[in-house]
Amino acid sequence: MDIEQPNYDAEPALKSILGSSSSLNDIDELIHATRALKFQLEDEIVAGLPEDKSNDQTLKSSELLSEFQTLLAEVGQITSLSQATERTISQLTKDISQLDNAKRNLSRSMTFFQNLEQLTVFYFQCRNLLESKDFKGMRPSYNVMSGLVTYFQDYKSVEEIGYIVAKVSRLQTETLGEVKKVYHDLLTSRSIAKKDFDESMLRDGACALLETNTGAKAKLIDWAVNKLLYELTEIFQVDDEAGSLENLSRRYVYFKKVLNSFNSELAQTFPKNWDMPIKITTKFYAITGKDLDILLKRELEVKPSIDVFMGALQTTLEFEKYIGVKFANRLNTEDNVERISKSFEPYLVLWIQHQESLMNSKILNYMAEDKRSQSSDSLVLPSSADLFRTYRSLLSQTLELIQSGDGRDQMLFELAAFFNTWLKTYLEKILRPLLVPPNARIENKEEAMTYTLLVLNTADYCSTTIRQLEDKLIEYLSDDKKLNQPFDKVHMQYGAIVSSAMDLLLNSLIAPDLSFAWREFDNTDWKSVQVEDYSRYTVTLREILRDEKSIMRKTIPRFNRELYSWNFMGKVIELICDGFVSCIFKLLKPRPPFANLNVPRTLQVSQVVNIGEQLQLDTECLRQALIQWADDLADMINGSDASSKRIKKHIEQSFEQLTSFLKLLTVPLDVPDIYQENYAAITDNNRNTLSWCFVLALKGLPWELARWKALHRAFQDTNDKNAADFPLLPFFARCKPIALQFQYDLTSINDPTWQKFVREELSLTPTVEGSASSSSGGRSLSPTPRLAPSKLNGNIKNLMSNAGFFHRGG
Repeated sequence: MDIEQPNYDAEPALKSILGSSSSLNDIDELIHATRALKFQLEDEIVAGLPEDKSNDQTLKSSELLSEFQTLLAEVGQITSLSQATERTISQLTKDISQLDNAKRNLSRSMTFFQNLEQLTVFYFQCRNLLESKDFKGMRPSYNVMSGLVTYFQDYKSVEEIGYIVAKVSRLQTETLGEVKKVYHDLLTSRSIAKKDFDESMLRDGACALLETNTGAKAKLIDWAVNKLLYELTEIFQVDDEAGSLENLSRRYVYFKKVLNSFNSELAQTFPKNWDMPIKITTKFYAITGKDLDILLKRELEVKPSIDVFMGALQTTLEFEKYIGVKFANRLNTEDNVERISKSFEPYLVLWIQHQESLMNSKILNYMAEDKRSQSSDSLVLPSSADLFRTYRSLLSQTLELIQSGDGRDQMLFELAAFFNTWLKTYLEKILRPLLVPPNARIENKEEAMTYTLLVLNTADYCSTTIRQLEDKLIEYLSDDKKLNQPFDKVHMQYGAIVSSAMDLLLNSLIAPDLSFAWREFDNTDWKSVQVEDYSRYTVTLREILRDEKSIMRKTIPRFNRELYSWNFMGKVIELICDGFVSCIFKLLKPRPPFANLNVPRTLQVSQVVNIGEQLQLDTECLRQALIQWADDLADMINGSDASSKRIKKHIEQSFEQLTSFLKLLTVPLDVPDIYQENYAAITDNNRNTLSWCFVLALKGLPWELARWKALHRAFQDTNDKNAADFPLLPFFARCKPIALQFQYDLTSINDPTWQKFVREELSLTPTVEGSASSSSGGRSLSPTPRLAPSKLNGNIKNLMSNAGFFHRGG
């Protein structure tokens, strides 16, 4: 392959050159020959480059260099021309610049000498006027002189100018001294009439001269204030008897005389915008506050005297109130002005303790009041409003005493504890004694109703206002502080007494009126009842509900809030329903021991069917009577339509459960499958075994095990779920203790066969609740049931009205 080819392979050539070992001896000559050939090739390559390109490049470089040199020459010419032009212009304007400088210097010199002339003239004018004490005539010249001397401050290094400035400064000092001397004489004599100066000369002359010098003005004011208060500070020193805490009122009286004397005799000699009365009062505040800090620490930390402390505090508050009225509270807006009463802040716990006597006297007065004659138409004790007015007053006074800071937070905590204590006292000594004791014999129901409503409405008002009081206290606390609900316990106590009063109205006043109807129910010959008309007891109940003079009718419109009226109506409905159910259970419920064939059932199944039909008719009568009763009372209390609808819905739901139960009493037991179909339809296919057994017992089914098993087989055939998954029938759930008592009695049967049936086939076991109930001899409910205590106390906060007591009057 040719060596000049691009893809030439040198390996064959190298193998031929170095093919033998002897060729290595000639390696040096081979390298030398190769290097010589390399240099030769490089020379040939260089020689082979085109010569015309090199010449063109050289030519272009020469042309560029020539153009650059030409450009530099032109720039040099322009620079020389510019410098020559500048020199020419400078020569032309040289005289003009000198003329401007001369004119400016001349103008400044003229102004300087004019000002100097005026300064000299006004200086001598002021000097002459000062000698004659014509401050008012001196005012224009003095103002101009004071302004000009400021102009010459920059030229004090000139001896003559420095001399004149010094003379003016001495004149200003002399003027201040002369003004001070005049005021010294004036404040000493305290009468402008005894001097040769009128008020205008001092106010518009002497004082106006000092307006040009803030330092001189401040010195005169401080001197005048100290001069006016000098005698006071000398008389009322903390180490003298006159300056003691007991004589604090004398200090205030003396200062009032000083202030009034200044206003009547000297106020017109000072400019109004200087606010001299406020400055005098501010200084007095500072002096008295400093003295009080010493006196209070000395007299209260060792043997605190509450009487002395309260006297001093009351006197101070009255004085500060007087000053506030006199200056339209302007003093409170001044910076760095601390109230005198601030000195009492560390000891204000004594002030709260002093209010114990006030509250004790109020409680005694409340106890002595005739509660009925003192109460308003809303049946709220006026003493309760007076109690919270007192609290509001104490809170306002506390906030006036302590404006802000940790001291105020601590006082509010103390005040909260104080309020809490007396709220409990009011509850225990005023409200609770008005309640009729439980199980007490009531001779006068009208009076008992009035006092009970008085307690309920007043306790509700207090409960509402307690929360407003708490919110008001929290409002004034620092952002990071909380009261930790100090009133929760007492709020619950007031809620509990509301609940107790409601229970008293229902169980002690309303329930006895219903007991006659329940006695009529018990005295009815139910064995031979004929379904023809309403039973006698229903007529009695309707008459009670319609009686315009009944306690029930008189009670409902006298609640302080409509909410309680509706709540009371709902509880009356429950009371009537529970009484009705109690009578039914007492009539139908079997008595233990169960499954004793020697003790036959009181009522036969057929008799229970008649009873069930009669009770259904009576139930409809009661339902209509209660609906009419609710309508009448809704008109009486002007209740809302929504509340009226809710109470009617409550009636319908209560009687719907009762009607379903009474229908079960009328279903025949002859054919188990048919009975089971009817039972499932009426109970919405409820599979609760206890409910099923209880219904059969109430229906009067004899204790014949075969009949029970036959009915149970029908019950099981349709039972596709575990009975434990089904709750009691709603009617039995309403009186669950009675159902559990029945379960206990049923599971306590002594007969082994029955016991096996109950525990294995019916899967019923004894209950602890039933054991406790059976101790009463098998009775489920008393003929006149008493409602369980109401749980209103947890909901009182939700019942509050929006019109807050503590938000009245701003």
